[in-house]
Amino acid sequence: MSKNLLWSLSMVLMLALVVAGCSKSINGPTEPLTDQQKQQITQLITSDPLFTSDGSTLNDDGTGMTLGKTETSIYPRAWGRKITSADRNVTFETPNDTTVIATVTTTLIGNVIIRAKYNLSDTALTTITKPFTETTVRKIKFYKNPFAFGPKWITREVSAAQGGTSGSLITITQLRAIFGTDTLTITDPLSYFLQLGKFGMREREIAMLPSGFLQKITIQVSVMSSDPDTDIVSLHRPYLSIFGGFRPLATRMQMVSQTQNGNTYSRVYEQSWIGLIPGRHHVFVSALTRSSIFDDVATFSSQLWGLPYIAM
Repeated sequence: MSKNLLWSLSMVLMLALVVAGCSKSINGPTEPLTDQQKQQITQLITSDPLFTSDGSTLNDDGTGMTLGKTETSIYPRAWGRKITSADRNVTFETPNDTTVIATVTTTLIGNVIIRAKYNLSDTALTTITKPFTETTVRKIKFYKNPFAFGPKWITREVSAAQGGTSGSLITITQLRAIFGTDTLTITDPLSYFLQLGKFGMREREIAMLPSGFLQKITIQVSVMSSDPDTDIVSLHRPYLSIFGGFRPLATRMQMVSQTQNGNTYSRVYEQSWIGLIPGRHHVFVSALTRSSIFDDVATFSSQLWGLPYIAM
């Protein structure tokens, strides 16, 4: 047998082995994650503010925002969430041997504190406390590191966040984030993935803005409810306190349009700001039924959508 023929047969055999290996990786059974791999991925999640800042961003510490006078059963002056615990649970999917999808569910437990009058003639405010439980859910994609000397898993994509109270009576249908000339439109948060890191061509990137970014940032949210009275929709983001450190800032969003469809109301709310603080953050939109704040006994009912961003 000639050397050329032996070489050709060797190449064919090597190619067959490569194809067989690839076929096994793509079509064969995926190896389950070991406890050590799960621990490594969980550590990546718990050490990154992009995935752990829900409680701190939404915690108003019972101070909230000023609402002004109303003509309802109570007359709220201010309200806010006071979160007492934020428990995190992580589950894993392995669609193939090189990808892990972690679903992170954060359960927020606390009290909504409302400072209100029962009559306009009251000279003192009454404190009304309502217990609540909200959840936030996001998905994170991890890819296996192709370099043996680096960490085994790399964070590559993160979804927007979605949550609220169980059986919410209010629904967020769309979130638009406008960063200068760039616009992100979200209709399904857990299917809307933003890419992280410099890994080739990216169609949809996480917003990475310089801390000196002075263009207007605008958040628009579409909300659907059956309440004829205006819903309570607020924007939650971090800001740098004059007393030092990051603090959560909650501002009430302004309604810019309303459409009635039978007994259902579709409303669009908007809020803008200028100025960023460095770090890996989330901006959250919280939509509440009006009775959550303007009624002293009605159940607190909410929906939450969140969008991650990085200020450098």
